Amino acid sequence: MAEKAVSIASTTPSSSWKGWLWDSADVSKEERRFLLKLDFTLLTFGTLGMLIKWIDTSNITNAFVSGMKEDLNLYGNQYNWIVTSWTIGYIIGQWPSNFILTRVRAHIWIPFLEIGWTVFTFSLAGAKTYQQMLALRFVVGLFEAGYWPALYYILGSWYNKRELGKRNGILQSAVSIAPIFSGFLQAGIYNGLNGHAGLAGWRWLFVINGVISLPIAILAYFFLPDTPGTAKPNWLFSEREIELAQERMSRAGRVPEGKPYTAKVILGYFTSWKTVLFTLIFTMQPFGSQPATSFVFWLKAHNKPGKPLVYTVAQINEYPTLGNAFTAVYSLLAVWISEAPLYILSSIGGSAVPLTMAWMAELISDNAEQRAFTAAAMNTLQFWCCKDTFSAWIPLVWFQQVHQPNVTPGNRAAAVVAGLNVIVFTIITLLAHRENIQKKRNGELKPTSASLDSATGIIDDGNEKKRSPLVDEEDITPVPHQKL
Repeated sequence: MAEKAVSIASTTPSSSWKGWLWDSADVSKEERRFLLKLDFTLLTFGTLGMLIKWIDTSNITNAFVSGMKEDLNLYGNQYNWIVTSWTIGYIIGQWPSNFILTRVRAHIWIPFLEIGWTVFTFSLAGAKTYQQMLALRFVVGLFEAGYWPALYYILGSWYNKRELGKRNGILQSAVSIAPIFSGFLQAGIYNGLNGHAGLAGWRWLFVINGVISLPIAILAYFFLPDTPGTAKPNWLFSEREIELAQERMSRAGRVPEGKPYTAKVILGYFTSWKTVLFTLIFTMQPFGSQPATSFVFWLKAHNKPGKPLVYTVAQINEYPTLGNAFTAVYSLLAVWISEAPLYILSSIGGSAVPLTMAWMAELISDNAEQRAFTAAAMNTLQFWCCKDTFSAWIPLVWFQQVHQPNVTPGNRAAAVVAGLNVIVFTIITLLAHRENIQKKRNGELKPTSASLDSATGIIDDGNEKKRSPLVDEEDITPVPHQKL
C-alpha cells in the first residue's frame, strides 16, 4: 500500500512547540536549511542596516549639542531648518526608491542607498557653513528614505504568512534598540576623540559613524538577496533554492514583480482601500506615542526647589530609554503570538508596526508593485504627519509644556485615536473577508497547501503533478512492490 500523503506547505499551523518558537522546526530538512541561510543573510544585514541608519539619522542632534552649534554659529532656528532639510529629503525619496526597487535588483539598490548616506555622513564632518550642512543633510535624508520600506518589501517577498510576523518584529526591534545604543555610542566617541588629530568631537561623530556604516553597506552587496522573482543562482543561493523560494511564494499567493507602471495603475494604488486604510493606520500611529513623552516631565516634577534631588539630570534623560527596551521586547512577544487574529494584536501599541506590515504584505500578495508602493506610502505619510503635524501643532494643543506631566486632555485624545485605529483594523478585516468570499465565488483563490506523495516526491495541487523542490530526493521513502 502506498505511503500516506503528507502536507509540506509551511503555511500550515505549527505542530510542535519548537515550531511555534521558530517556524523552521516544522518544515523539511531542505527548507530548514534554506530558511536558515535566508535568515542569516536577509534578516542579519537588514537589521544591521536599520541600526546604522538610525545612528546616521540621529547623529545631527548629538553633534549640535556637542560643539557644532558654536563652531558653525548655528543660533536662531538654524538647527530646526537642518532637521527639516533632512525631513524633506526623506519624504521625497521614499516612493521613487520603492518604484526603482521593483525594477533594480535588491542586492544592488539597497547597498547603493547605504553607501550613499554613508558617504554624505562622512562629508558632514567637513562642513564649514550652515548652508553646507543644509545641503548635506538633505541628501542624507534622500538616501535613507527608501531603506525602511524597502526592507519590509523584501521581507514580504521571501517569507510566508507564518514566518513574516516574527521577522518583521526582529527588524522593528532594531528601531527600538537603536536609540539606546546610539546615545551611549555618541557619548563615547565625543569623550574619547574630542580634539584628537585637530578635529572637534562633533566632527568625529560623523567620521566614526561613517566608519561603522561603510563595511556593513559593502557586505550587504554580497549578502543581501534579491527577491525570488528576480534572483539568479549565486554563491549564496543555488538554482534549486531559488525554485524552492518561488514555489513557497506561489503557495502564499505572492505574485512577483513585472506589472507595468502607468498613470492609471498608480492612480489605482491611491484609490485602493488596502493602500488607503493601511496608510491611515500609520498616519494615526504617532499620536499614540505622544503620552510617552510626558515621562521625562513626570520624573522632573519630583524635583522640588530647595529640596534634595529625587532624580538627577542623568536619570531624567536615561530612564525614559527603558520605554524603547520595553517596546522592543513587547513587539517581539506580540509577533510570536501573532498566529491569533492579526487585527486584534495589531491594535496593541508597540506591536503595531511589524504586525501591520506583515498583514499588509499578506493582503496585497497578488501585486508586488502595489505592495512596494503601499509600504512607502505608509512610512511617508506617517513620517510627514509625525514630523510636521504631530510634532508641530498637536503638542501645542493637547500636550502643552505648562501642563506636563498632567496632560489629561492629550491622553484622552490619544485614547480616542487608539479607538479609531481599532475601528480601521476592523474595517480592513471585514473588507478582506468580503474580498476572499468574492474570490472563492469567482474561483480566483489559489490552493494554500498541496499534497506530497512521500514515495515519489510528487506534488498534487489539484491541477497538475510535479516534483517538489521542497523535498530532498534522498528523503523520499521507497515503497516496496506489492505481490498480487
